[in-house]
Amino acid sequence: MADQVKINVVMSTIAILTVPPQQSAISQKELEQVLTPPLTIGQSTEGLLVSSQKDQIQVIAGGNKTNVQDLSGSKTFSRSKIPTILDFFVKKFKLDVTSYGVNFVINIPCTEPEKWVADNLLSTQVSQKTGETLIGYGATLKIVAGQKIWNVKFEPSGDKVINVNFNASEKTRQLPDKKRLREELQEQFGALQKLLNDLEL
Repeated sequence: MADQVKINVVMSTIAILTVPPQQSAISQKELEQVLTPPLTIGQSTEGLLVSSQKDQIQVIAGGNKTNVQDLSGSKTFSRSKIPTILDFFVKKFKLDVTSYGVNFVINIPCTEPEKWVADNLLSTQVSQKTGETLIGYGATLKIVAGQKIWNVKFEPSGDKVINVNFNASEKTRQLPDKKRLREELQEQFGALQKLLNDLEL
């Protein structure tokens, strides 16, 4: 069993999907209303890329998706800037939201990560059925959790570590307010921890 205390939060994110807007220019001065300078502003294959080293925040906005990523590793979200930044982009570009997702990428220590995935998430008959020796694998779970759909990807990674990518998404025409989004970050992080406990990871 992995030590829950040693969970390493790589990234916390809220991403929204929208009806693609007409892209309009945005200035650094405008971005400084919600992000602490100095800012790095550029273009990626996915669109506008903005990062603030002081805030440990990265924003990727383009096409029909706006993704605000917190790279601080924090496990508490009562002061998260993610909702404020999302609200800014929704209002600035008059985005018509269709869904949003709360996401976490974490690493968990595990003595035998590939064995854990095989024993807990894969059929134990894979080797028997194929007649071959399995030497590497990952697994994705799709779970209905209230109004949300969870997609949880487990990948053995590196030395004695399992990488978990958790996404809790929900269709909506109205993004919750900033306070509620902070609560959802905390609730979904707690739900992820409970899921890992239930799976005895």
